[in-house]
Amino acid sequence: MSAAPRATANPHWLGWRCVVCARDFPRDHTGFVCDRCGIDGILDAVYDYPAVARGLDRADPFPARGRPDLWRFAPLLPIAPPDPDAAWSLGDTPLHAPRRLREALGLPRLFLKDDTGLPSASLKDRAAAMGLVHALSLGATHLACASTGNAAASLAVLAARAGLSATIFVPAAAPAAKLAQLVVHGADVIRVDGTYDEAFDLSLREIAAHGWYSRNCAHNPILVEGKKTAALEIALALGLDVPDAVFVPVGDGCIVSSVAKAFAELHALGLTAKRPRVYGVQAAGAAPLARAWAATPDPAALDGAAILRAVTPVAAHTVADSIAVGIPRNRVKAWQYVAASGGGFLSVPDPEILAAIGLLARLAGLWAEPSAATALAGIIAARDRGWIDPAETVVALITGHGLKDPGKGLPAV
Repeated sequence: MSAAPRATANPHWLGWRCVVCARDFPRDHTGFVCDRCGIDGILDAVYDYPAVARGLDRADPFPARGRPDLWRFAPLLPIAPPDPDAAWSLGDTPLHAPRRLREALGLPRLFLKDDTGLPSASLKDRAAAMGLVHALSLGATHLACASTGNAAASLAVLAARAGLSATIFVPAAAPAAKLAQLVVHGADVIRVDGTYDEAFDLSLREIAAHGWYSRNCAHNPILVEGKKTAALEIALALGLDVPDAVFVPVGDGCIVSSVAKAFAELHALGLTAKRPRVYGVQAAGAAPLARAWAATPDPAALDGAAILRAVTPVAAHTVADSIAVGIPRNRVKAWQYVAASGGGFLSVPDPEILAAIGLLARLAGLWAEPSAATALAGIIAARDRGWIDPAETVVALITGHGLKDPGKGLPAV
């Protein structure tokens, strides 16, 4: 087992705030969620942005210093490790300018943020890296989560690097290729005869019973902070001239809330002139957020309690297993940050998701799993609806590699 690192706490990290009741909690709050609002009381990290801004060199606000990984963004993260390690030194993924795909779609300023090259081939390694550092700093040696595959794989891969134990609860529909990633890396896999939502609830009970560290991103708020770094890398790659719109696949709502938060923070620090519109894209068969958004006359006017009432569960059915979520656990934070960005939520049917897999592969040389291709399908739908102008700078987050679910979207041979 790795020696426990003495993670450095960000002096400008003030603590946590409940997204439902806005109650504040200290940095060492151990309950993960608001003790007044319960499981729906997701917490959000709060920072002293004026103090952060004073400590940045505006000419080079996030210097790599020989380590071009996610920890270069330590001023906007709660904690950071003292030393590099294979278990948590990752990030710095490419932002592609896909010429042929741009021409085919009539979007000359389209970019693809490609996180498929991370250790487990998923953006969720960013959250797992943050979780490992936090867990080890607390002396925890056993981590657990529920997942349809990607969060589980990220935990299994990075826990193996760190020498930690991992228990993962997966729904019955989890793809075989993703289960293989868990088993081969030594994780204890518990298959749940039910949905992701049922696996999530079971994981929370078992985590509490055994005292394990929760790597459930929709439950443990420190993990979402790691996911912010994908958006911060997009901003740096564009010279802090941020995009007009960013499209993100949505299951529990953790990635989309982190992306929108990251751009809001850059703007609050005075590093960017604007905030991109952030759009959360759901599969039509698992679209509780998109459905509620479309039915709400003024989405930005809803407070946390109203968002909880508006977003009701659905029975999730989609080829995009990674976002096959019936009730997004991070729905309040996702809704709030997306609304503040001026973006929104939309859904796309499975045939359009599968078509997007083919477009990405044939015209950009990038094989995305269905959930990742959902971002591009959302861009095409938004273009057709007039939500984006063809001249705008638009980014799709490609969050997972096609080899994670290789049976989906393949042509007959």
